[in-house]
Amino acid sequence: MNKILVFAGCQEATLLIKKISDNYLNLGEFHIIYEEDEIKNGFNEKENLFFYKINFYAYELYKNLLHKENLNKIVILVKNKKEAEFILKNSLDKKVPILFVKFWLDFEIPQQNNIEIIDIPELLTNKVIDFLPGVPLFARDIGLGIGEILEVEVPPHSPFVYLHPSKLENKEAKIAAIYRNNELRLINENTMILPNDKLLLVGEPEALKDLFNKIKKNIGAFPQPYGQNIYLLLDMKNMEQKEISALLKSALFLHRKLKNKKLIIKIINPSINNQIYKLYKFNNIEILSDYYETSYKECLKKDADTYNIGLIITNNEFFFKYSTFFYDIKLPIFKKGEESIKKCKGIKVLLQENEIKSIASVIFDLSFQLEKPLTFIDGDPENTHTELIEYLTNFAKLFNFKDVHIEKTKDNPIFELNNIDNQCIISPFTTKPVPKLWQVLNPKMEYSYLFLNKFNQFLIPVK
Repeated sequence: MNKILVFAGCQEATLLIKKISDNYLNLGEFHIIYEEDEIKNGFNEKENLFFYKINFYAYELYKNLLHKENLNKIVILVKNKKEAEFILKNSLDKKVPILFVKFWLDFEIPQQNNIEIIDIPELLTNKVIDFLPGVPLFARDIGLGIGEILEVEVPPHSPFVYLHPSKLENKEAKIAAIYRNNELRLINENTMILPNDKLLLVGEPEALKDLFNKIKKNIGAFPQPYGQNIYLLLDMKNMEQKEISALLKSALFLHRKLKNKKLIIKIINPSINNQIYKLYKFNNIEILSDYYETSYKECLKKDADTYNIGLIITNNEFFFKYSTFFYDIKLPIFKKGEESIKKCKGIKVLLQENEIKSIASVIFDLSFQLEKPLTFIDGDPENTHTELIEYLTNFAKLFNFKDVHIEKTKDNPIFELNNIDNQCIISPFTTKPVPKLWQVLNPKMEYSYLFLNKFNQFLIPVK
């Protein structure tokens, strides 16, 4: 996760903190250094938002924050000229990007590639110039002005790092150019996206927003960007009490481990259940009973569009009963197996050439949040998976994953997996499930999850 240090020394900084707190908190870990109480008034520390009341000249008191390991950004938003100069001087030895807000005309800033300047007098002047007739616009407020041109900086954790720009593009969104080390770079067949590149995107506004979210996706954010909440639908009439209990235990475990906002438990055909009754006291668990809807499928269909669901929890019986519907809603599924998710010792992924790269960030995200070792199994004799393995290896290095393994096997990987216990499977959910007999007659790797029902499985849609 990004770690950003902000020196907040003006009222404009208060507005910045408010916007971060309201809209962008999930994009990083924010450490705010301030002097005046009015800067912090009205804000409370949150999971990713921390405040430190320190005099800006007291360098020794915030030195550890300034030199914090894995610090990604420094923002200096201080209106006192001498204080801002002091902070900047003591930040120059850091090689991370520095955003400096310049409020004064007579202020010299060192020429370094890692310093970006917001020049307030220059911005004001440009706005006035733009108002005058007959003056050309220099890449400011051009186009339709509806968001069809967007600049986005690529964070080190982005799943698109070390890929060619074409891997991001689609019919509605294109990359026009890349800015790297304050230089414009046009795209060619050998161009590769690097950490901290700035991409100039052009396309349909909604497509650009979607692409922006994908580029900025954080490890440790799942079930985002699919949704914020975990959802469990219980049919008290058609589920055995033992199965209800097992589903609840799985849901509560994932609720504790994953970075979801709420666990939503929806009950149809309700009856008394002491386990559920005990959960009413928790603010981040919402329990809903539907006394009118008795159809599992119809209730799930209605709620999928209502509750900002990022992960649906179900079991083998109900998954296969409504498998086509689960495929159609394009949301991640946790399919509870015969084993306890709490006892899971590791995560296994069967390599599939065309799909694993698309969900790689989710795979690593789940490994990170569940704190389980990750193993990719290469059991395809017809493909070497060289490029895919290189991509996964680079991804692991990028996030400093130590417990990631790639195993090559000549035997049937499904048989091998079924001979071990207490593993969790992650698979791309790219094709509609078929009867097992069809898979036996026409075996394909994308249907492998059909034969791994004893394991807990995350089925991740590929949009």
